[in-house]
Amino acid sequence: MKEIASDVFIEQNSLGIYTGIIQSESGMLLIDSPLRPPEGGLWKGCAEQGRDCQHCYMVVLDTNYDRLLSIKGTECAIVAHSAAITPIRSRNPRVSEDSQQHSENPDVVMSGTRMLPPEIIFENELSLHLDGLQVDLQHRAGSNHAAIWVTIPERKVVFVGDSVVVEQPPFLAYANLQTWEADLEDLCSDKYRDYLVVSSRSGVVDGDHVKAMIKQISNIRKTFDPLKENNAPLEEWHNQIPQLLGMFSQLDLFNSELFYNRLHWGITTYYEFNCREKG
Repeated sequence: MKEIASDVFIEQNSLGIYTGIIQSESGMLLIDSPLRPPEGGLWKGCAEQGRDCQHCYMVVLDTNYDRLLSIKGTECAIVAHSAAITPIRSRNPRVSEDSQQHSENPDVVMSGTRMLPPEIIFENELSLHLDGLQVDLQHRAGSNHAAIWVTIPERKVVFVGDSVVVEQPPFLAYANLQTWEADLEDLCSDKYRDYLVVSSRSGVVDGDHVKAMIKQISNIRKTFDPLKENNAPLEEWHNQIPQLLGMFSQLDLFNSELFYNRLHWGITTYYEFNCREKG
């Protein structure tokens, strides 16, 4: 576990997601969580000893499958955007080839894992307070229809989930590309000057990474827009995957297959949501 600001920590969980913890004198806020319940208990053990944790929250940053799997066993009040309720309640927890590709998890997911609905939901913004430390949650629907950014203004830290990823393709299934570009432009503005930006897939990222992400999303949008306008069949969308993978210079054999699956699943789902009714 690494402390990136006073009482703000990050650590990679078993799925490779950078998860966060904000610790106060009497409370704790988790930003995503380890997959397995026993690992979830380690958060409290890693936090500073001698503190009485009266309030514990866990913010689920979006509806990606690996995040939903991690909900069970946290013993925290779950906080999510209201748009996350349907996926959390309806997802089938059984292991399948599709779910393995979606979660990109090399470990076996136990069939007993159950996704639970959140105790706290919101539409646009929500503020939580841990002994006077304000934590702001904001709906950012670019990378995912239920995506949340978590900002700690007093510590100048913002967790942006999958809005920024470094040297890997984005998760496109539930994305709004135009909104995503706007989100990233805001992240480059004076509003977040001197902030530490934490990506769920890449850890702490800098301004150059955010600018590269803006270019990446813009290029994908420019690739997808003509396909939508021409009512192109799904096969033509899938034919764009090699071109999209070509944006990334450092892909080993394992990641090439992993990221191909990510794009294939993401494009298929994006097409189903955005184009199928036009066919």
